Amino acid sequence: MADGGIGSDEFVNFKCCLCEKKNITKEADIYCVECQDYYCSPCTDLHKMFPLMSTHQFIDKSSFNTVSLQKSLPSFPVEKCEVHKTKLLDMYCADHDVVACATCIAIKHRTCQNIHSITDEVDDLCKEIDADETNIELIRIKTKIEEAERAKKLLNKELNAQKEKATESIRKFRKEMEVILDTLEKATLKTLEEKYINCKEKLENEIENLHRHIDGLRLSSQKLTKSVGNKAQEFVAVKTSRKQIIEANEAEAEFVTNSSDVKVEFIADSTIKDALKDFKTFGFISVSNTENIRDKMYVVKSKKPVNIKHQTDRKTCNVIGSCFTDDGLLLLADHNNQKLKLIDLSSESIKDKINLEAPPLRICQISKIDFAVSLSNHTIQFVTMGNKLITNKRLKLGHYCNGLAYKDNKFFISDFQAALYIHNMNGIMLKKITTDKQGNAIFKRNRNISVSSDGKMIYVADYDKGLIVLDLEGNYKATITDPHFINLVGVCTDKQGNIFVCGWDESKIVQINEKSAVKMSVLGNVSNSCSCSFHFKHNRLAVITYNSDTIELYDLL
Repeated sequence: MADGGIGSDEFVNFKCCLCEKKNITKEADIYCVECQDYYCSPCTDLHKMFPLMSTHQFIDKSSFNTVSLQKSLPSFPVEKCEVHKTKLLDMYCADHDVVACATCIAIKHRTCQNIHSITDEVDDLCKEIDADETNIELIRIKTKIEEAERAKKLLNKELNAQKEKATESIRKFRKEMEVILDTLEKATLKTLEEKYINCKEKLENEIENLHRHIDGLRLSSQKLTKSVGNKAQEFVAVKTSRKQIIEANEAEAEFVTNSSDVKVEFIADSTIKDALKDFKTFGFISVSNTENIRDKMYVVKSKKPVNIKHQTDRKTCNVIGSCFTDDGLLLLADHNNQKLKLIDLSSESIKDKINLEAPPLRICQISKIDFAVSLSNHTIQFVTMGNKLITNKRLKLGHYCNGLAYKDNKFFISDFQAALYIHNMNGIMLKKITTDKQGNAIFKRNRNISVSSDGKMIYVADYDKGLIVLDLEGNYKATITDPHFINLVGVCTDKQGNIFVCGWDESKIVQINEKSAVKMSVLGNVSNSCSCSFHFKHNRLAVITYNSDTIELYDLL
């Protein structure tokens, strides 16, 4: 051992724990049973100075490498109670299967029948446990928790990236607003210039006309003055001057009659500022959690019809679109009765309803309480779900609005034909998609739209072509087809990596894996379906059929 008590690690098998904390490597001389640690002689003397530790039992280092160490360890607990800090966990309640100190037993377990002293009954108690198996289980669950921690850290990293992306989207939206304002400014300045030029040209023509009369009157006066002494010329000059006077009087009378102050001023359209004042933010902040990926097929646990007819309905229900809320309620767009209905599936009752200005078609969720509904009059209606359903602002668009999806402050809207539109939250069209990069038509008869589980793709159900996949910029990626796809109309995802589709006529409800685009299962048959919606927390699929007072509710496993 080196001078000063500092030795090399390779010659020290059992290090003093206190010296090691001071970065000193020193051979241990004793083992403290209660502390479960090793000490050198000076540190042992220090250890004994504390009254609470003066009774601790020590084992000499000569037993460190022998089996006798384990045999010589006294059989009593050394772990202290978390509540009563100075008490040892030396009691066991078999009724509750917990170890406790004597004080805890007296307070919390005094009515229990199976109380044991661990020190006195350790041999019998240890027969019922398997320390090695428990340690394996500890390691196993520790590994799982570490994996969960890594996954959460990855999600946290992704969350930071998504926040940055959202920040960029907000700034991009601001720039888009600035472009719109620049366009309005240029148009307003152009109108100002046109009106200014018209007024200026009119004034200059009138000034020129008046100046012409002034020159004529001056010339006539000069001729009349020069004609004095020449009777014939004086007569002619008087007559021509009289004519000039009449014309000048007419011009002056016209000037007086039509005379007005010319003003060019700007009167702001207050509705623009007032409309902006109504907004609290540029748009909605959507928060969604990506759940674990499910790579196995769903199985139908149960299926039942749910009545959706309200006593005020005058016609047979014809729900076109549907959407689950976060807490499992179901929003339905009843086209025939021109209503938006909120269904409580647990009680199978209509929780609320509102009448809309036009028959509704599809529904999509914007935030936890905000939804958008496409109406048949080329309108997107915003609806808030509080204690009651409340309609908010409307976007009047220049095309038919059928399928509807929302992502990153943008609406994706199908027109029931061969075009897909991307609009911002103020209704301004950002893009119209009809063809791929090669100029080929993407759609033929598009219907419902859904956002992928990871939020990076858009799925469009096309009645004739199948399931069409686009990215968020509207770029065509693929078309998924399968013999079970019959006139696709409905599409939704489970937010766990799977797509559900259904169609018109005698169709199937099909589960597709998003990653592989492979059919996973066929859940059942359906006729003339209009849409489908999935609630991932309850594994519940709602399938909506045409012109019916009921919907089909599937509970899946």
